[in-house]
Formats: sequence, structure tokens, C-alpha cells
Amino acid sequence: MTVPAAGRPRSRGPRGGDADTRGDILTAAAEVFGDKGYGAASVREIARRADVDPALVRHYFPSKRELFVEAIRPVRADDPRLLALAATPRDRLGEALLRFFLGVWDEPEMGQRLRAVLASVAAAGELGHALADVMLRDVLGRLVREDDARLRAEACGSQLVGLAMARYVVRMPQVSRASADDLVPLYAPTLQRYIDGDLGAV
Repeated sequence: MTVPAAGRPRSRGPRGGDADTRGDILTAAAEVFGDKGYGAASVREIARRADVDPALVRHYFPSKRELFVEAIRPVRADDPRLLALAATPRDRLGEALLRFFLGVWDEPEMGQRLRAVLASVAAAGELGHALADVMLRDVLGRLVREDDARLRAEACGSQLVGLAMARYVVRMPQVSRASADDLVPLYAPTLQRYIDGDLGAV
């Protein structure tokens, strides 16, 4: 981490043609949020980590909540893994979604970020809707059948968030030690039904 020298003027705007100021802010924000969670992180500390003026952070991200959502989201809408998932034959989407989800969580750096997400949502309820919208729009909403699409997407989300809590946060012994191959027969059929099956009376 580069710490600005005392008295060094901070950047007030983009820092030259090769600078990715917005990207630097997002990287710094992901580190700070991952270390401290949403509540304890400050825009000033994120600006210091990114070596920019706090006003520049607010220029790119008008609110701390918007910055959190952009910095912590695990995949972008154009991520090749997500595009490959969306191209999976519909009758195999349950398993493919589960393996995609476990693969993201099992990345060490991303897993740390995602644990910070769950802790932050629990502590700051206003984040829940924003993060749910991202998850439903960028991932789950692109996979489920059109009828009852919102319900299907939310059901998938609840299944996956519950699994994440059990496996990565609470660390229930059997679930946390299980391999992806062990978890597929347990979770994939339920996800497949939510994606493309009969939901029954709602």
C-alpha cells in the first residue's frame, strides 16, 4: 500500500491518461470494506488508501452505499464466467449455478469480501435491498424461467445465501467440509426446480 507523504497534495481529478482513478478507488474500497465491514469503514480512509482526495471519491460514488455495492460485488454483468453460465442448457442450470457460486466463494480474496458482505448486511439493513437487486439483476434474473421470474430468482437467492452462511460463516462441519461434488446432489435439484420447474401453488 502506498501512503502519501506528509504535505503531498491529493489528486482532485483523473490522474493522467493511464490512470484508472475509479478503479483505484474501487480496489481501495474493497480492501477497506473487506477489513472493517460497512459500518466501520469511512470514505476518508478509502480515499487515503487510494491516494486521492475524499471529494474525488464522492465525485465517482455519491454515497457510501453505492461505493460498497460496486466495490464488493463478486462478478460484473460481463464476467466471462457469468456469460458461460447464462449459455448453459436450461436443464443443467441448477448444477451449473451451484458450481459457479461455490467457485466464486472458494476464491480466497473473494471469499473474504463476501463474508464482509454478509456481516455488513446483517449490521446495516439498508444494504440488503441494494445487494439483492444486484444479485437478482446481474445473475439470477438472467437464468430463471419467465413465469414467476422474480419469485424464482429470490428462491434461488435464498437457497444460495443460506448455503453461504452455513458453509463459510457459521461453518457447519459437514457442509463446510463437503466438496462441490458432494453438495451438487443436495442443492442442485432444488435450484433446478426454482429455475425451471413447477413451483406449485404460490
